[in-house]
Amino acid sequence: VHTFEQVIRQLQKAIGCDVATAQAYAMEVHTTGSAKVYEGDLESCERVAKILEEIRLQVKLQVQ
Repeated sequence: VHTFEQVIRQLQKAIGCDVATAQAYAMEVHTTGSAKVYEGDLESCERVAKILEEIRLQVKLQVQ
């Protein structure tokens, strides 16, 4: 549904990572179906989730 470039750009926007990190996350999602891309307090996680969802990426928040 999304190109790798779209996902990479959105990850960079959401979590402030560099291109190489975003590429690694995108590849992990592509090959395994999911990736843990961010960890933090609930408010920060919700902010990141909202940005990823802007392009309809599937997001799952997990409370530990």
